[in-house]
Amino acid sequence: MQKLVLYSSLCLIVIAACSKDKFQDKPTIEIKSISPTYVTALSGAYTEIEMEFTDKQGDLDSVYLFKERLNTLVKPILAPFLPYPVPKFPEKSKGVLKVTLYNTDLAATANPSSKPDEPFGKEPDTIQFKIVVRDKSGNVSDTTTTQQLIIERS
Repeated sequence: MQKLVLYSSLCLIVIAACSKDKFQDKPTIEIKSISPTYVTALSGAYTEIEMEFTDKQGDLDSVYLFKERLNTLVKPILAPFLPYPVPKFPEKSKGVLKVTLYNTDLAATANPSSKPDEPFGKEPDTIQFKIVVRDKSGNVSDTTTTQQLIIERS
């Protein structure tokens, strides 16, 4: 009987020691949707990235987007780093963030190559973003990567 009590107590201690908080100090993000993934060169065109986040303290501070051009022709990238401050909202440990990127943020090169068979006569940019979030305590999430986006250029 004493052994049963001893083993039961040890099991309870191990289970209690292994249980963890629901959320970590380090924020996490997961991309839920990107719409649209094909953006024309028209002014006012945009893409919206919707992400779900979790953060133990609920004190998100910034979203950082790193633009990566995937075209085979290598060219310098225009504004490869896009920081976005998170608007003030009640501290929540879980929620949704939406980032809206207009065509000026999406363009990857200053001078796209001519390509007469394309709708606007220029080679479209094929890009993806690597995204991280940071909270006010300085904790940074893991990097998540978007799917490819096609940006028509004029």
